[in-house]
Amino acid sequence: METETAIEQTTVQELIQELYSFPSDVPISIRNADGQVFSIAGFEAGSNGVVIVVNEQE
Repeated sequence: METETAIEQTTVQELIQELYSFPSDVPISIRNADGQVFSIAGFEAGSNGVVIVVNEQE
């Protein structure tokens, strides 16, 4: 598996721009460097911005 440079911080606008080319009904999941897959459970307002809450997928 190829390792990519981690994005430590991004803005909502940058995230939307990255996702803009995908169809709007495509599911999104998050995978870590070890291949473990997570689903987005929700979003919360944090003291430093937006927090994406994830759940492990089995």
